[in-house]
Amino acid sequence: MLGAKVRKSGAEKIKLYLARQKLMDINYRLVSSNEFIYFPIRSPSPAQRRFLERNAKIVDAEFERNSGSQNYRDALRKALGDDYDSAVKSYDVIGSIALIEDAEIKTARKIAKAIMAINRNVKTVLCKVGPVSGVYRVRKYRHVAGVKTYETVYRENGAVFSMDLRRSFISTRLAYERGRISSLVGRKENVVVMFAGAGPFAIEIAKLHRDAKIVAIELNRSAYSYMLRNIRLNKADNIEARLGDVNKVAADYAGFADRIVMPLPKSASNFLGAALKVARKGCTVHYYAFGKRESAVADSKRTIKEFFARHGKRVSFVSSRTVRTYSPSEIEIVLDFKIR
Repeated sequence: MLGAKVRKSGAEKIKLYLARQKLMDINYRLVSSNEFIYFPIRSPSPAQRRFLERNAKIVDAEFERNSGSQNYRDALRKALGDDYDSAVKSYDVIGSIALIEDAEIKTARKIAKAIMAINRNVKTVLCKVGPVSGVYRVRKYRHVAGVKTYETVYRENGAVFSMDLRRSFISTRLAYERGRISSLVGRKENVVVMFAGAGPFAIEIAKLHRDAKIVAIELNRSAYSYMLRNIRLNKADNIEARLGDVNKVAADYAGFADRIVMPLPKSASNFLGAALKVARKGCTVHYYAFGKRESAVADSKRTIKEFFARHGKRVSFVSSRTVRTYSPSEIEIVLDFKIR
């Protein structure tokens, strides 16, 4: 999750700011090292992010859950007993739904009980069944506890999203990325968001930049329907939503884009041709990819450079960052680059 990393000498200033702005996530405990304090934070607005980046550093960090006098791990230890050490203790919350890793049903119900005991906003607990997979990038879930529903309303960076988790993928761990890219968009830019899902990247950009024109492309009809609903919810009428295959739809927007977002880390390289087609000269591309921890950036740079070189184009890399850990040996990265 997101954390604000600050030297201890400046921690009090940041603590007061986070309290005034209601950015501190009180469900987690802060972490302290010899030199730094890490404050657990909610997704900041662009203005809040600018302040924090001037006075601290926004990072991905691991925090221990905490709720008043009752700590999540204490509740989990009480619920699981001897099985505590082998249980997966982390979970995600999307709106009123908590998502836990796959577990035997009795264990899953005990974990759910611990989560709901310390988090009053959680009304439903679902268990992940298998990985995100298929052409529509969705995952199966098993109901464990609470209200039996797969629909939720999720708020992030000043936007609101309605979705069915079985029919559209979203990761709360990309909240920082969505805010970061929104803050980079310039005046009156044309933006293409590929693999737009229920609309989080496109809508956050549209709300912050009312003079921008955004094209959001999604293949999954169910996710597309939720995107249309979310566009209305957020009054984001500067978005043109398109249902279809990016590689086919791209021809309708040749030379349109000042900026392209490609949040499909498993196979974004298969759509570089579409990016080339929609890009204007000098277009900025945000390219997401999975890779080995030690070589992900270098491997993706090589793939991108070789593709554009074959088409007589040069690219210049602006920045790269690790988005999240995907597995013990793999990470997700994002590369920002310009097409020359």
